[in-house]
Amino acid sequence: MSKTQEAIALVNQGMTPFAAAKQVGLSANTLYVALKKERAKQGVEACPCCGSVVPAEKIDHSVLKDKQP
Repeated sequence: MSKTQEAIALVNQGMTPFAAAKQVGLSANTLYVALKKERAKQGVEACPCCGSVVPAEKIDHSVLKDKQP
């Protein structure tokens, strides 16, 4: 298992991304990029208004000023 996969597993167990990256000896930025890719694969994205992570299908892009699908 790679360091990135180890850190993602730790985050999934409830550890913060910063702490997980530090524990496995990985850059926090690298982990944040990997987590973003993982969420995209799962159909999860950040809400453009508040930044909360929600299922992509719950975001109504038609009501946003910058309408991106």
